[in-house]
Amino acid sequence: MGSPQGLAYGTFCRSASAASRSGQSHYLRATRVRLTALVVAAAGGALGWHLGSVDVWAWVAFVAFLTALAAELVLFATRPETRWYEARSAAESTKTLSWRYAVGGDPFPVTADAADMRATFLAQLASVARALGSDFPLPVDGGETQITADMDALRRAPFVDRKSRYLQGRIQDQRAWYRARARTAEGNGQIFMLSAIALELFGVVAAVLRAADIIDFDLLGIISAVVAGASAWAQTRQYGATARAYAVAAHELSSVETLAESVTEPGWPAFVAEAETAISREHSLWTSSRRL
Repeated sequence: MGSPQGLAYGTFCRSASAASRSGQSHYLRATRVRLTALVVAAAGGALGWHLGSVDVWAWVAFVAFLTALAAELVLFATRPETRWYEARSAAESTKTLSWRYAVGGDPFPVTADAADMRATFLAQLASVARALGSDFPLPVDGGETQITADMDALRRAPFVDRKSRYLQGRIQDQRAWYRARARTAEGNGQIFMLSAIALELFGVVAAVLRAADIIDFDLLGIISAVVAGASAWAQTRQYGATARAYAVAAHELSSVETLAESVTEPGWPAFVAEAETAISREHSLWTSSRRL
């Protein structure tokens, strides 16, 4: 979610982001392996090919089931989806805190004592970190600073510069990110829907061929396994729900940007707090939907 006008975040934020990406990658990879292996196992059960006394497809099904079982055990033992969700929630919460601090949003107005504001920021960051428990991310390279020089420099900048940087580096950047992701999710959802329809039509043809004794193997079982696997993958990615949530967030941030035109310095801390609440709302909904 970065941009040239973005903010240099502290080490915990970067560590949580890296942990979230790692958890997502491991979860999706293991899920792909499991679903693909189950489709291959279905094919192995439906097809027949003997080399001498060896039923090759039966052994293929055996190996495929073992692979699916191994992937399932890995998911159960390592819980990468939990690391993905929790670490992303922590990273986004930290980004919100960082922007509030850097541009003087509530509860970090620039008129307050600098030392007190730094202490308040670190206390709230510690609260976010403690909530992670056993999923606490490993530190990444690049120093151990939680309040970066960029954050302090922006906090000391004139109001007009803080406002401009926040609108470009946070509001506009997030709006563009949500808009692009909404379109991608919608497009992927449509592709999966059309693919499922095509597979089901193929299943109708296969049923007719089987009824007419034109084919003598269980093609229907293979097609059913493919459809079930594709549906499970679409459910894992939640394309429709993701597209809607991101579209709503993009529209809401457009409204926030419009309101920003009339915001003056006295109302700035409250405006930033409300803008960050709007951004955090999507993160909360995303995390809740993944836990259902």
